[in-house]
Amino acid sequence: MQRPLVLLVLALALGILGATYSEISTAAAMTAAVIAFCTAVIGFIRAWRINGWVLFCLFFTLGLLVTANQRAAVSDLPADRQGRQVQLAGTVIDRPDVRAEAVFFKFAVGDTPGSPVKAVLRVKIKGTVKDIRYGDRLALTGFINRPPPPGNPGAFDYRAWLNRQGMAAVLTVPDGETVKILGSGGNRLWRLAYGIRDSLEKIIDQTMNKTNAAVVKGLLFGTRGEIPQEVQLAFNQTGLVHILSVSGYHVGVVTVALLALLRLLKVPGSYTAVIAIPVLLFYAVMTGLEPAVCRATVMAVLLLLARQVGRQNDWPTSLAAAAGIILLVNPLDLFDIGFQLSFAATWGLLYLTPQLNRFCHRLPGYVCSLLTVPLAAQLATWLPVVLYFNLVSPVSLLANVLTAHLVALIMLFGGTALLLGVILLPLAQFINVATGLLTELFLWLVQFCHALPGAAWYIPAPPLWLVAVYYLMLVGVFELLRRPERQAAIKQLISRLAVPGRNRRWAACLALGLLLAGICLLRPVNHGLALHFIDVGQGDSTLIITPNKRTVLVDAGGWPEELVSGKGAGNQVVVPYLHRLGINQLDVLLITHPHNDHAGGAGAVIKAMPVKLVLVSPYGQEAAHKGDDGYDLLLQQIRRQAIPLQTAVAGQQLKVDPAVDMRFLGPQTLYSGTRSDANNNSLVLLINYRGRTALLTGDIETEAQRDLIEGGGLSRTEVLKVPHHGSAYGHPAFFNLLQPAAAVISVGANNRFGHPAEAALENLRELNCNIYRTDLQGAVILNTDGTKWTVKTGK
Repeated sequence: MQRPLVLLVLALALGILGATYSEISTAAAMTAAVIAFCTAVIGFIRAWRINGWVLFCLFFTLGLLVTANQRAAVSDLPADRQGRQVQLAGTVIDRPDVRAEAVFFKFAVGDTPGSPVKAVLRVKIKGTVKDIRYGDRLALTGFINRPPPPGNPGAFDYRAWLNRQGMAAVLTVPDGETVKILGSGGNRLWRLAYGIRDSLEKIIDQTMNKTNAAVVKGLLFGTRGEIPQEVQLAFNQTGLVHILSVSGYHVGVVTVALLALLRLLKVPGSYTAVIAIPVLLFYAVMTGLEPAVCRATVMAVLLLLARQVGRQNDWPTSLAAAAGIILLVNPLDLFDIGFQLSFAATWGLLYLTPQLNRFCHRLPGYVCSLLTVPLAAQLATWLPVVLYFNLVSPVSLLANVLTAHLVALIMLFGGTALLLGVILLPLAQFINVATGLLTELFLWLVQFCHALPGAAWYIPAPPLWLVAVYYLMLVGVFELLRRPERQAAIKQLISRLAVPGRNRRWAACLALGLLLAGICLLRPVNHGLALHFIDVGQGDSTLIITPNKRTVLVDAGGWPEELVSGKGAGNQVVVPYLHRLGINQLDVLLITHPHNDHAGGAGAVIKAMPVKLVLVSPYGQEAAHKGDDGYDLLLQQIRRQAIPLQTAVAGQQLKVDPAVDMRFLGPQTLYSGTRSDANNNSLVLLINYRGRTALLTGDIETEAQRDLIEGGGLSRTEVLKVPHHGSAYGHPAFFNLLQPAAAVISVGANNRFGHPAEAALENLRELNCNIYRTDLQGAVILNTDGTKWTVKTGK
């Protein structure tokens, strides 16, 4: 068996997958592992020929066992504690993540120091927070909650992420002043490492401006909470986000710098590994032992050990060893995006780079490596990036080429400043003048790449089978290129195709066909009408996709204060939802009325993508003069971005696609003096596609519903977006007139308004109507080809 460790770690990974999707019990997994172990012992004694397969089965059952144990270790949240206020005492077991809006950390709940851990929670503390550190024992008062499964297809699964980290629920502490520090404890090594990191970060804060300090801390230690949101977005969309998380690149820079320092100090080679390995392990602990750091550190340690004993390092074995160690400690890291991208990128660098170097061997070695190293990483990771983030960044290669060595310089200058700053702070300040200039240049290059036309665009996630086919084709092509006899045959084939005539035309047709096939696979064609009622919590947001791929977003959700803060449902739910569908621009953004739960997310939408037209109700224009809930700030933002802004009224048509008739039925008049003028002045949109109808009603209440009934513009409608989240403020004849076959209620779970009202639900049930609620079923997606409707839900 060649490279047996590679196959055994593959078996371990398969066992983890099997345990995850079969949900095998710990007892069953233990039984299987014991049987496999006994069989392996017998096979070793008897020297069976099939011992390789026996070991494969042993590691497979080991994967089952460690995964079942990991799942069992995550305490389930008692149902009677969900959403309730509790008082808990426990210990901080990781380094707190300090952000502008809150502080987050991992919290082991236990009655007394040293007592068994009852549960591990993720704590979120709002407001003014005391200086909390790893190992501190705290008394906390907050609300405990287990996040629900994601309501929108493809959305981030917060609950699954918590479970992978060994946490059962979230404890939200609304007031940081109530936190009581009872003492300190924890692992001494970890406490020392985090304490040193805190001290070093203070040196950076004291010697650099805020933005530069945040970036340098990200480069050296992976601290990202303080980096401005617009800077993070630029890094994400230029394919440089890995630079802000300590990964193999950073560990590599530290290793090279450390070896160079030891050589400069003339340390004997026999002591190199003895000194370097503890330093690297301490750096890994200090940066939080993320999967990418663990992978790089294990490989660096194995490389140093191989050099120490005079043996050649085998990179596939080292990569497998790193994966095996990480997965044995936490098998659920297999599903961590950072784990997958780190190993994919490393595989690409070690496997693909040598072959790429052969193609550009005529270039100087330095230039060749500068091009081939980032290209290899891109080839190995671009499809997983599309799979998870729907992002294609054509400028990523350019950005990595321009910034790779600059990052190393920043780390070198920043690290030197820290070493000198420990001795004398002004020395660090002097060095960090240069570090700051380099950081400014680095950020300028990032923004330059980000500003290039087509720097980033989004496409739908490819199916998993296409990802597998891509890697098989990639390996197949590079395996052919590795063999000289195959290379000669390929060159001969290329030379034949390159001559004028029929061969060239056939080659061009083949290339065009493959390109079109790829586009069709990544962007499936759908000629029908689609309505996406997005789960935004307590609010409304409906996406309309017409047969000719025109897009209309009706409202953008909104969480409390989002019109003012600009953060909430828009940037966390709606924009990611649009990106997952491959939507890079909107034809129309329609804001039914100026309430925060409908208009709050609009600012994030127009900031994230081009919008050709914004439509508001007449009351929406009036509200701007009153300054309702920051709505005037949204209108100012629209005007600053030079987006056409128009008012829609009853009787107008919305012409975005000739195949679909869209007409505004309301508001029929400008309501004043009603229970809620803003709600009654909501835009009401009727959609008709080949006789299939849908009515979007905003938050209209009794008065507006009565006028629609009396005005004669209503008739039976197949799909109804229920007004005002199903509130009780409705006209009793409204549902009876429409007779909807499907009613969609966009509403948040356990909302304080009591939506939907039982009376509204009862009226719909009497009509034998199919009721869909976003709080129960998540996003509701209706498609029609003009003959019938089909329904899918997010949960």
